[in-house]
Amino acid sequence: MTRHETSTNEIRDLLQVIERDLADSAAPGLSADWRMNIAYNAALQASTIALAASGYRPGRESHHFRVIQSLRETIEIDANEVATFDAFRKKRNITGYERTGLVSDADAEAMRELAIRLRDEVVAWLAKHHGRLLRQAGA
Repeated sequence: MTRHETSTNEIRDLLQVIERDLADSAAPGLSADWRMNIAYNAALQASTIALAASGYRPGRESHHFRVIQSLRETIEIDANEVATFDAFRKKRNITGYERTGLVSDADAEAMRELAIRLRDEVVAWLAKHHGRLLRQAGA
């Protein structure tokens, strides 16, 4: 991890990415693989917000893994929730680079629900611990 000073603009922009991705992950006509991938990105950006508000950003090596694992320290989510998110990370890597069809509609929806929960938890955590970032970001 690298020290990082976030800004209200960064938080606002990431919140907008999350909202876009949550909307797009529910779009009809997309494969389950893509819906899960889009929802995964929303969850990753929520995790990135918590890390940035805590004064850090991940390095390039194992970027997604480190951002996901940081949730236990930033917003202190349950280890089972982190494990679930990490399992989706692994599935996303396979479906994004090696083969298709591993993701079911239920998987895509479960990832979307996880992303929504993370967004809500991160926003509540920001309001409690870093309210100025949230207020000034217009969220």
